[in-house]
Amino acid sequence: MKTLSKILLLAPLLFSFLMLSCSKENGDEKADCGPNYCISELQGTWDATEYVLTFCGQGTIPNPSSFDVIAEGGSATLTVQSNGRFTLNAMIMYEGQTFPETASGTIYFEDGEFFAIQFDDDEPNDPTYFGDTLSGNTFRLTSGSVVAEWDFDGDENDEEACINLTFVRT
Repeated sequence: MKTLSKILLLAPLLFSFLMLSCSKENGDEKADCGPNYCISELQGTWDATEYVLTFCGQGTIPNPSSFDVIAEGGSATLTVQSNGRFTLNAMIMYEGQTFPETASGTIYFEDGEFFAIQFDDDEPNDPTYFGDTLSGNTFRLTSGSVVAEWDFDGDENDEEACINLTFVRT
């Protein structure tokens, strides 16, 4: 009888714990605010002053191993809405030709801590994480892993790339 009474006393506690631990759908909360700022503070238009692709893949390092979009005459503009929806429009100049690129999606802080981008053309619930800083009118993003592909050495084979972006508010 003592065992049954212990089970009856512990059952509500265990049930409460189970409900709390399963209350999130996938365990990752999409928050509007992170450790240092809120997504709404990014609302507006930003022009890139730095847009550098750097080889960060496996195998032989290509030569050259980076490409500076801005230094090569390209440009990029980031437009952010207060709800985190964004569009990045870039004009990339390469070997005398202009290549327009557009990316869109939603930015947020995963669990209120990690800056995440859910690109519209990626799998749902498969965000890409970036290092981020917002200081006055300067916003910086740095990927710590592969987020793009670029043919650094002109051999018609794209290599895996990391990206560094710096924007100033317009």
